[in-house]
Amino acid sequence: MKTKILLINLLGILLFSQTLAGQGISVRVMSMNIKEGASYASNESKPYADLIKEYDPDFVCLQEVDYKTIRNGNRDWLNEVARQTGMFPYYCKSFSYQGGGFGTAILSRYPFFKAFKTVFSSAGTREDRASGWVYVELPSGQTIRVATTHLALESADITTKHIASVNSAIFSEDTVTPTLLVGDFNATPDSDPIKYAKIKWQEIAPGQGNTIPASNPNRQLDYFMGFPKKWTYSEYRILPYPDLSDHCFILADLKFDSEL
Repeated sequence: MKTKILLINLLGILLFSQTLAGQGISVRVMSMNIKEGASYASNESKPYADLIKEYDPDFVCLQEVDYKTIRNGNRDWLNEVARQTGMFPYYCKSFSYQGGGFGTAILSRYPFFKAFKTVFSSAGTREDRASGWVYVELPSGQTIRVATTHLALESADITTKHIASVNSAIFSEDTVTPTLLVGDFNATPDSDPIKYAKIKWQEIAPGQGNTIPASNPNRQLDYFMGFPKKWTYSEYRILPYPDLSDHCFILADLKFDSEL
């Protein structure tokens, strides 16, 4: 009898594991370049928190985030948004600025169990730039790595070097976990930096539209990249809010399927 019960339990575990594997990873992600610490909204957090709550993403990848600077009134803007949305924040300081910091950030619906950042600094750039990523175990049991980035813009060569630097940092410690790299790449789709990025990464939703300026977009600078190249999307929306940023925000429902 005990053997029979054990076999039944093992079969149940196997079937459950197969079900999880068949589900793949499904997440809703937003990209938000908020422009100089949310300067378009007088550095207030509530308009952005309200927008995030409206679209209800699992992850938000942010760029140009101030931390306790003079221009934002010495406020911890990211944690304000985190409290208002109920999400978990991770801040990645690029450089010191006005008594505080300036950088990128991630908001996650779920607690993360690991977090990393890398800072790109190179001759010919006007500022250092941080990229950061978090590891999250989703309710389904799968693990995902989500990264935010804001690439250098001084030249195509420097932007390409920046991508190479991010790749080195991300993949030196893990080449297995399904990963999203989201943010402002400061490069157009036909540029050498994006061609280089796509050697390693999959552009998940190519040709969906321009992302800047928000009032009348005429070029694409913001992207969702995935690794390995087994990502699909069911929805991809460019969200122009010219009262909140010079960039359009992006919302995407994404799925990773290891069997593709």
